[in-house]
Amino acid sequence: MIVQRLREIQNRFGFLPDAELKKLALDSGVPLYRIEEVSSFFPAFKLERTNPPQIEMRVCRDMTCHLRGAADLLDEENGLPAVARALSDETGKTVCVEGVSCLGRCDRAPAVWVEKLNMPEGEHAWVYTKKTQEQLAGILSAVARDEDPPPADSDETYAAHTNENRPYSVPVKDPADEHPPLAAPGWSLDVYGRQRWPRDYRAVKRFTDYLKNLARPLLAPPKELGGKDLEAYVQRWHPMLWELKTANLLGMGGAGAPAYQKWLDVWRAPGTEKYIVCNGDESEPGTFKDREILLRMPHLVVEGVILAGIMTGATAGYIYIRHEYHEQIHAVREEIERAVRIGACGEDVFGTGRAFTVEAFESPGGYICGEQSALIEAMEDKRGQPRNRPPELTTNGLRDKPTVVNNVETLAWAPGIVLFGGDKYEMGGWRLQPPATVKLGGRRLFSVSGDVAKPGVYEVAVGLPLRELLEGKKYCGGIVNGALRAVATSGPSGGLLPARIPIDKTLDDKKRADVVKRIGERSAADAAYMEWFLKTFVPMGTTHIDLLDVPLDLTFYRNMESTFKLPVEPMLGAALVVYAGNVDILDQAVNFTEFYRNESCGKCVPCRLGSQKLVQIGTDLMARRDAGKPVTDPSAKTDIEQITKTLKLTSICGLGYVAPFPLATAMAYFAADFQKKPT
Repeated sequence: MIVQRLREIQNRFGFLPDAELKKLALDSGVPLYRIEEVSSFFPAFKLERTNPPQIEMRVCRDMTCHLRGAADLLDEENGLPAVARALSDETGKTVCVEGVSCLGRCDRAPAVWVEKLNMPEGEHAWVYTKKTQEQLAGILSAVARDEDPPPADSDETYAAHTNENRPYSVPVKDPADEHPPLAAPGWSLDVYGRQRWPRDYRAVKRFTDYLKNLARPLLAPPKELGGKDLEAYVQRWHPMLWELKTANLLGMGGAGAPAYQKWLDVWRAPGTEKYIVCNGDESEPGTFKDREILLRMPHLVVEGVILAGIMTGATAGYIYIRHEYHEQIHAVREEIERAVRIGACGEDVFGTGRAFTVEAFESPGGYICGEQSALIEAMEDKRGQPRNRPPELTTNGLRDKPTVVNNVETLAWAPGIVLFGGDKYEMGGWRLQPPATVKLGGRRLFSVSGDVAKPGVYEVAVGLPLRELLEGKKYCGGIVNGALRAVATSGPSGGLLPARIPIDKTLDDKKRADVVKRIGERSAADAAYMEWFLKTFVPMGTTHIDLLDVPLDLTFYRNMESTFKLPVEPMLGAALVVYAGNVDILDQAVNFTEFYRNESCGKCVPCRLGSQKLVQIGTDLMARRDAGKPVTDPSAKTDIEQITKTLKLTSICGLGYVAPFPLATAMAYFAADFQKKPT
């Protein structure tokens, strides 16, 4: 794979020398122009002709890091760039400080990435977190003067806050462990840790034993089979796949597509060449849950990939990990080697005669590669740009073959579901007492950062009220730095929701009944929950709902817009960033919008131009407000609404769809911040 060869070259030299690119072209038989087309696209690659700096410090500028002063660190006159210029003059070396998109250490913001050309052997980069400007200046000075910098902040030695702040426990070591396993949090997700079992891939073994005992080969359902007949076939012949449906396991990367449907579609797809891809390109600002899973429970991810592979008839699996997670990449590669040693993957999976290989793929960088079709393009040595769909990836994915693409967390839940059944996972959801019949199913992880006492990664029951997560002692422990002002409930994608959300004042009995009936056509459980929520938190005449009362359930969020006639579609992702006190919402919204402008791949002209136009609108509004000339005419709102409609209709992927949401939510819910900066 060309992209992986480019990563190896850059990791070795710190940039891509022209001579190495020419050598790669000769060795691979790929024309040099194709290699340059790919290498010039991805932001993590540095070409020799761009004169890469000898020493570089990249300061995360997104969301929580912005909240914690990244803009001051990046100030050209008084921040770290001024320090870099002085060091360049003093040492004769090129020293650079610049902003970078989210580094995935939002729970210890601000985060900074430092590297130099020809890093010490075995070193990928140095990451520093929660450092002052003075400390960071000292680090930069030490590197520029060829002195040893202070020890970097590793993910391995950092114990993130987790449920009840319980101490991490060391997994059971088995004979195949060549390296001691890292301590892991006591989540339900960690089926091996909870049971004190050795990490022996017994979920894979259970399925391979099932295959060996079948009287006939496991055949995919006939094409004409559908509806209840198809369900009966899967239950009869592929019961462990059926457990995914029983669990109602959804994608944990944001879209929330049912895992069962993806696996079923690929199993039914014709052909013998199929693939499983784990999307570990966790680049959404505010998101860092996969960081902990990949580092501390890589066996669950590797086993999930193997299960998906052998249960769908796939031939190979890839775990695509963002390049900033170098410790995680190392942990996953070691785990894959261990899985091969014990026979869980490789040429003969547990004696079945079936081959299934697994490989870690180091990302070339870029938020856009978190979009699954752009990720596939990068794996195919192309520019990471989203595909037009259809066809879907389940029929035409990697190398134009049927492909399952699932998030890290989704795959990590699979071993426990296979071992204990989908109903055990589903029963882990939030249940109201009373009535016990009103419930939401399943569990999931959230990354929480910002103005909370204990930012970290928390596993919660789906449907847990946001209040319990943010204020509960076993979770975040309360809101700090003032009263709650806003929450970004899906990183920057959903914009900012206020502590009190204005709703439709005319929500009478008939409208409530219609809402419940409509939801009930899809799910009786969701309808029962919405009916209970309306009765409990939305008495007749209510003008606002308390954001903290809203359940952490993706389906509920999707129903909110139509139920309460909200001005902007609310979203629920894996990242929750909390804003309290006198935080400047307009400033935060502009920061979110700049992220989308910076990360647009440029393929869609409306997205490329529209995201820049949104930044211009936001920057202008903030400049006029700060100059004492607040905007009173509605033109800015009209412009944002028009751009929103255009991007919804024309964007190939979700980036363009959500790019207007930060400014749209700020304008809808925080109009005062457009008139006067909070003090």
